[in-house]
Amino acid sequence: MSSPLVVLGGMFDPVHKGHVSAANYALEFLSAHRLKMVPCHRPNHKAIPDTRAEHRLAMLEIATAGHPQIEIDTIELQVDRVSYTVDTLTQYRKQHETIVFVLGVDSFNSLPQWHEWQQIFELCHLLVLARPGAILSDATLAAVQGGERKVETAEQMLSSSQGRFIYCENFEFDMASSQIRKKLARGEDVTAQLDPAVIEYIHENNLYQD
Repeated sequence: MSSPLVVLGGMFDPVHKGHVSAANYALEFLSAHRLKMVPCHRPNHKAIPDTRAEHRLAMLEIATAGHPQIEIDTIELQVDRVSYTVDTLTQYRKQHETIVFVLGVDSFNSLPQWHEWQQIFELCHLLVLARPGAILSDATLAAVQGGERKVETAEQMLSSSQGRFIYCENFEFDMASSQIRKKLARGEDVTAQLDPAVIEYIHENNLYQD
């Protein structure tokens, strides 16, 4: 079983410890050699970020320093248009036989609203990370044919090249960039959520000020 390409996309506005923990968890769970963190340029289903891409990218570089298995791919920042996950995965699939896309349970539950979402299962597997208080949506499970696609182990998932997903209930992703932005605007302490060097960058560049 060859090592898959693991992909974690997001706005990273700002990148927090939960993002890096999720990346490292996915690498270990899948016994993978590398993971691409892909900052989004313009989201399809969220508001356009106030923070410029150059700042989000710089913070991501700071937060992932010292994590050699994590690399940053600016593929979505290089195109001045809405970033669609399906387009990015299509590009990766040209070079990689097996891809695992990592996302939180909230994002998974909104999957039927994504652009050409059905094609995503034709391009990759999904690793869905739990969050306290959130559960898998029955409506989404029905839409994605969860009974046929859901498996329990990495070995089961990676025995094929695409089309399956795992729900990782033992990882709870309990941080949100939106809440961190509010705390920063109020001048509250965020050392539990952000890397100290990221906090320093935020202060130096006067980001997230009310």
